[in-house]
This record gives sequence, C-alpha cells and structure tokens, in this order.
Amino acid sequence: MNFPLPVTAWTAIISSGLATVVLIAVAVAVVRRRRRDSPNYGPWLLRAPLIPLVLAVVLGLIAMYALVLLVAFDAQDFKLPGAANVTSPVIVAATLIAGTLTAAFAVLRLRAHLLAEARGRLDEIGDIRADEKHRSDQELSLAERFSKAVELIASEQAISRIAGAHLILALGDEWPRGAQRCLDVLISHLRGLRQNDSFDNDAVDSRGMREEVYLITREVFRRLRSSDSKWDVNAGDFSGTLLAGVDLTGVGPFNELDLRGARVLDDLVIPRLVSKRAPLMSELACGGDLDLDFAAGWDALDITDASVKGEIRISGLVPFVGVDGTGLRGGQGFRLDFQEFRGNVILDASQIQGEVSIGSAEFGAGFAHGSATLSVSLVDATFGAVALRRLAPGPRLALSRAVGSVDLSNSVFRFEVDASGLDATSGFNLQGARFDEALILDEALLPSSIDIDGLVLSATARSAVQSSEFDLREMLLGPMPVAGFQAKHELDPSFVWKEALQSVDYVVEPGFRLELERRLSLLEDELPVDWSKKASFGARVMSEVSRAAAKTEATASSEHAVHTALRTSLQLTVQGAATP
Repeated sequence: MNFPLPVTAWTAIISSGLATVVLIAVAVAVVRRRRRDSPNYGPWLLRAPLIPLVLAVVLGLIAMYALVLLVAFDAQDFKLPGAANVTSPVIVAATLIAGTLTAAFAVLRLRAHLLAEARGRLDEIGDIRADEKHRSDQELSLAERFSKAVELIASEQAISRIAGAHLILALGDEWPRGAQRCLDVLISHLRGLRQNDSFDNDAVDSRGMREEVYLITREVFRRLRSSDSKWDVNAGDFSGTLLAGVDLTGVGPFNELDLRGARVLDDLVIPRLVSKRAPLMSELACGGDLDLDFAAGWDALDITDASVKGEIRISGLVPFVGVDGTGLRGGQGFRLDFQEFRGNVILDASQIQGEVSIGSAEFGAGFAHGSATLSVSLVDATFGAVALRRLAPGPRLALSRAVGSVDLSNSVFRFEVDASGLDATSGFNLQGARFDEALILDEALLPSSIDIDGLVLSATARSAVQSSEFDLREMLLGPMPVAGFQAKHELDPSFVWKEALQSVDYVVEPGFRLELERRLSLLEDELPVDWSKKASFGARVMSEVSRAAAKTEATASSEHAVHTALRTSLQLTVQGAATP
C-alpha cells in the first residue's frame, strides 16, 4: 500500500535529515582535528567549522516550521486552507525566521566568547612558559656563578679562596634549592684544608688559610643557627674538617653529629639538643676546651684517640651511660660530672696532664645498674691526678701500670681494685675508703706518706694486699677494722631513717613516701664509713629527698617536714645548715 506523504512532511523529513548529516560531518571534522592537533585543543564548538554549524541550525528550524504547518494548520502542500487565519502562519514564519537569526547570532557570539577564552588560556600558558624560562635562565645563571665560585675556592691563592667562599655563601642565601650543594662544597673545602700540612707553618698561605677557616666556620654555623636562614640542609657530617671555634648551641638537631678526625682550632661546645644520637668524636683534635652536655637517649661516647689541649668537661642531668676514651690526650683536666653512672668509663693508655675527676664534685656518684658490674679503667694511663671521691658504690677499678696521683677517699668499692704496677709516688689517698673485694697493689710505687685514716679492708682485700709485693705493705696491713656489716655499725651510729619518716607520716603523700623509701634504702646499702660526720653524705641525703619530692610532685610543706625530721633524727652534718 502506498501512503504518499504531503510536501510539508517531506520538507520536515528532508530538512531534519540534512541537519543531522551536517552535524555528523561537523563532529567527524572535530574528531579528526583533535587527533591531528592536540587532545587539549579546546571546546568542541570552538573546534567545529562555523558555516556548516550555522547551516545545521537553519535546517533544523525549517524542519520545525514544516511540522508546525502540518500539525497546526494541516497545510500539506505548504498552502494554508481558506478558513485559516492568515496572520497565524505569518507570525509563525516570522517567529521561526527570528529564531533562526537569533540562533545563528548566539552561535557566533558563543564562538567569539570561546575564542576569547582560548586566547586567554594561550596567554596564560605563555606566561607560565615565560616564568619557567625565567626560572630556568635564573637556575642556569646561578649554576654558572656556582661554577665560577668553585673555581675560585680551589685556587692556590688565599685571597681567591676567600672570595670564592664569600660567593658560595651568598649563593646559598639566594638559591634555596642549591643550599645543600653550597654547604657540601664548603665542607669539602674544609676537609681539604685539614689535610694541608702547611697550616701550622708561619707562611703567608697559612695565615690566609686561617682567615678563610674562621670565615667559613662562622658564617656556616650562623646560617645553621638562625631561624630566618634559608639554608634548610641536612648537615651534621663534619668529619675530617678543619674548623675554627665551634659553639653548636641553637644548631640542629641533626640525626647524627660526626666530628671524627676533625680539627677545631678553639673551644668546642656541644649542647644536648644538637643531635639525636651521641656525637662521634674519635680522633678529634681540639685546640681549646671541650664542653659536652650529655643527653637522654644517647649511647656511650666515643672519643678514642682524641686530643684536647684544654679541659674536657662532660656533664648532664641524666644517668651517664659511659665513655670510651682509649688513647685520649688532654692538656688539662678531664671531668665526668655525674651522680649516677650506668656504663663503663674506659681511659686506657690516655694521657691527661690535669686531674681526672669522675663523679659529682659536690655529692659524689654511684656505679650501679641492675646486676651489671661497671668498670673504670685507666690501664697504662698517665695523668696528673685521678679523683674518685665519695663513690658509693664504686666501680671495678683498673689502675694497672698507670702513673699519677690517686685519690679514692670516702669511696666504697664492692668489686676488685687492680692497681698492680701503679706509680702513685706523687700521691695516694685512701682516707675513709672501703674495699669489699681484692685490692691488688703488686709492684705498685706508693709515696712514703699515705692517708689511711678510716680505711676499711675486707678479709679478701687484706689477703690481696698481703699477697702483693710493694713497699709500705705493712703500713696498710696495720691495725684497722675489717669491712662488713658488723664492723660498719660498730664504727657508726645507726642510720635509722625509717623511724624518722614515721614521725612525719601524717603529712607525707603515699607516692612521696614510697619514692623516699626506695632512695634511702639504696643509701643504706652503701653506707659510707663514719657517715654521720660527713657533710657530703648529709647533703646527699637532702638531695635525695628533694629529688623524690620533685619526681612525685610532693608539696613544699611535706618536703620541708622530711628534711627537718631526717636532719634532726639522724643528726646529719649538712654544709650550710646548723646541726640540731
């Protein structure tokens, strides 16, 4: 059956079909251009050909007009029936024409807007590329300046090296990404100067070298210390360098501070916050004093074969975990100012011209860490004097073949003391000392006058002394008390601290009381000989009370009450306080 369609219907079908074909052609053209040019070419309307796009819009509007005539007026041949209102199709036609023009104008305006946006993005991309090119040119310029500065610092002329150092320091300030590179070059240069044998000579180059060392050291550490500095670098490795005086206060913290083989012309100050681990200082050479503040969490110090012309001072508020100073050379004293030791002190074959002081000068010290036996070893060492005063308990002590004055006064040694071959002709003080284990003095050289007032020897210690071959042996084996619980309490009044605490039990917090009992029990286990007459022991008791109060956050009134009760009941002699 044939169903002939009216002209109006054919017009609508043909117009819509042509519009669809044109849109498909436009889409194909857009896809091809996108593949050919770039995946980020822009919006599809901007990439579409303009004339075909407008033609598709017009054909679509004609199709819509034909459908309106067919449906609304039944105008099958684009002819209106006689009864139709003539103005209606005219208005419709005018409306469609206006719509066509409006759509074409909108397409043109939208395309113009998209073109403007595309130009803006192109300008923005151009600006970004210009900035990148500027930065690239700037980096290239900085790299060229860096290369010239390196050439200067590698010169044989001191004035050129100083100029090169100034340039590298300035570059590090301007060039955040290259600060680490600048520091590496300066540190490498200082390592080269450390290996220069002419530094100690009086030549002109040596004087210029000293100026550049002071310049680089001062400026590098000033930048590492300053919070406003742009030198965000991973420093810490100064091994094998030549440095001026170094104060590391405010620097770091580094993961590790390495000064092995370094030479410091003046003083070296190392605070506890400078490094997360103990500094490495083996074979360090220091022309001044060495001050080190030991920090919690550090391992034992390694200062083997180090050389310090000034005094070595190692202190801190935490238990000291030990030091290995084998072969250490010191021009003045060596001080380990700690009240508690939890590691060994090894100073074998060391040469210290001043005094070796181990323990707190005010309160003495104790060597106790669980069941471990801790040692202080000065085998084959040479020193002006070694002071191990008021140690309770003292360590296993090795003084074999050592040379120098020895002071062991008022210390309690629970372990062996080996002083065989000791040359202590310059002084030997055993006043108030107590030896529970062997005291070996075989072939020791002692002075004609030895202070043995209050010396206490156990049977084991007396036997070891009797078996040793040395002069003045009979003087040490003369009448003196034998160490032990009974002998100790025959000499001293009872240390009745528990009764003293009972008198103030009503004002002492439970936590404070428990901490006090723990600390005073440790003191009782290592009670010095004639403790009631020693101001240092009384001060230590008062110190333990204050430490217990601080740890448990006890009130000031309860702390004062305990101080008064102990001082009164035990009749303690405390320096600076009247004895009741």
